[in-house]
Amino acid sequence: MKKLLLLFILVGVLSNLTLVESVTGVYNTSSGLVYTDMIYLKTTFVNQDPYPADPGGYVNLLFKIENWGTENAENVTFELLPEYPFSLDPGVSAIQEVGTIKGLQRGVNAFLLKYKVKVDKDAVDGDSEIKLKYSYGEGTSYSTQTFDVKISNPRTDFDIVMQDSTTLALANIGANTAYSVIVKIPEQKDFRVSGTSANIIGNLNAGDYTLVTFQITPTGSITNVSSVREKNLTVEISYTDLLGIRRTIQKEVPFEFVSSIENRIEKIQEDQSQILGSWILGSSGSLYIIIGVVGIIAIIAIIKLRKRKKK
Repeated sequence: MKKLLLLFILVGVLSNLTLVESVTGVYNTSSGLVYTDMIYLKTTFVNQDPYPADPGGYVNLLFKIENWGTENAENVTFELLPEYPFSLDPGVSAIQEVGTIKGLQRGVNAFLLKYKVKVDKDAVDGDSEIKLKYSYGEGTSYSTQTFDVKISNPRTDFDIVMQDSTTLALANIGANTAYSVIVKIPEQKDFRVSGTSANIIGNLNAGDYTLVTFQITPTGSITNVSSVREKNLTVEISYTDLLGIRRTIQKEVPFEFVSSIENRIEKIQEDQSQILGSWILGSSGSLYIIIGVVGIIAIIAIIKLRKRKKK
């Protein structure tokens, strides 16, 4: 009698009711299948945030839990089973006790299950599987479902070299376009910048490069060339990634000593050598000539003496 009454209620509430399997009591309605006199939990992966997930970051997973059966599901428990590249923070439980999910609790009344998962920094691009296990009743009825989480690295990377004392060559060596790129020379002990310390580059596609100009001067003495060559110039690169996140990275660039100053030092050293040579030649030139003449006379005298001995 109870089953018959329940069936009449379902017919009155749900439209377009069609019997699919009278033995098991499965009915097809306008909103989907209905399972009478039983529990039928259905888990749907609603979304992930962000999409795609960022390696080294976190992703929020949202699941929708519905009961398509007419019987209440008691003591419902869910457990996330994360495997590489996913993990939970220490102290965060993978088990969530839901309690009771009533019969035909679905749609806007469905239970929403949330997890915040860490993505390994070395995760590769593509779909990675994550499993969700649930049980109800006395724990003897359980099921495990597998869902795909999309992973893609939205970041990019840069290589930067100093072409001369004023020009930096910036290359996008990553796989993604960098948007709204700004190159800046921050304040630092060993160098100072005359004029603007930041240049707006705009977008820089993967594999492209550009030149950036600054007026950079070492703050130390210019007489010690080797010490200045050992200094690294700190350069900041800010850009917007594929997810619209603003990021800033720092690069240490070996500073090429100012060519004009180096050439000036070499010119001074060359001039000093020339001056020293001229001074030696001017003050001691006559002495060298006298010594040379005396030497020649001595050689001639020795040759004549040997000829006399032979005779």
